[in-house]
Parts: sequence; structure tokens; C-alpha cells
Amino acid sequence: MSQNSSVFVSVLKNKCPKCHQGNLFSNKTIYQYKGFFDMPNNCPKCKQDFLIEAGFYLGAMFVSYALNVAIAVAVFVAFILFDAYEFLPFLIVAGICLTLSTPFILKVSRSIWIAFSVPYDPNAIKNYEAQNKNN
Repeated sequence: MSQNSSVFVSVLKNKCPKCHQGNLFSNKTIYQYKGFFDMPNNCPKCKQDFLIEAGFYLGAMFVSYALNVAIAVAVFVAFILFDAYEFLPFLIVAGICLTLSTPFILKVSRSIWIAFSVPYDPNAIKNYEAQNKNN
């Protein structure tokens, strides 16, 4: 089994920040309302705790805000580069882009936020299995 050690790829795929293999969210589908933010309490592979403390994921809203601003700025720069800037079309295109990307941004912002706190451990799964074997 290949193990991906890239934090960037782990964040984009919403994987556990410790082992990069377990899913961070129960529902992998981005555009499904039911159970959108459901997260397991622990990683199914390495048992890393995902519910670190009460209110932990409030910091993810700052990450989400920064990502949304980056998208709006990218749309603005695209309008300027193509010399097509007008206010109303910009608002429409930026609104569509932000609306379509919001579900992805919300999940990725949580993934980024937990990745700040939990370091990658290439031996996390082996350590968990060894610890479980001894018990």
C-alpha cells in the first residue's frame, strides 16, 4: 500500500493529517446536504482524535474567509487581464464561482485547520497496530 506523505495532497483529499490515509469526513461527496459536516471522532486508520477540543474548528472560518477572498481576487485579476472589467458582470461571475466552490472550501478549510495542529507521522498506523496488538 503506497503512503502519500504530501500535506498538500492530504488536505485537498480531506485525509487524516497524521497518517494521510483515513478520511476526515464521513461523507466524501461535496454537493450533498445530508451529513455534509459529519466527521468521525477518530481516524479509522490511526485513531487520531478529530475532535481535539470544543470550538476547535472555529478557526477554520478564518481559513475559509481567506480562500474565498483569494477566489474573488482571482476572478478580479482575470477580468482585468482580459480587459473586460465591468462591475455587474464581475459580481455575477464572482458570485457564481464563490457559490459553486463554497462546499469544497468549507471542507478544505477544516482540513487545513487540523493540519496546522496535527503533524504527519509516517509510522502512525504501524504504531497504532503495534499498540493494539499489545493490548
